[in-house]
Amino acid sequence: MSVQPEDRTTIDMFGTPRPGRPRSNPYDRAKQSRHNKRSQRMRDKHAGLHRLEVKLPADIVDALDDAADDLGLSRAEVINKALEQWLLL
Repeated sequence: MSVQPEDRTTIDMFGTPRPGRPRSNPYDRAKQSRHNKRSQRMRDKHAGLHRLEVKLPADIVDALDDAADDLGLSRAEVINKALEQWLLL
């Protein structure tokens, strides 16, 4: 029987026992991060959200951060509300 890197059910059968506190996750940080990012993308997709990357000048980002702090919202929420208002949605 072979072991797949993403195998979550038999990892304890083939791993070598090590002294100390058992790891809470059998995968290295890079694999955990990839899995978590994939899960987040799927949650966003099911929620009807789309990813969008935008490059903005630093002064606009600073003003955006100030507005977000004043309103008690995240940067993404401020951008979302501004676009909704501008597009009259």
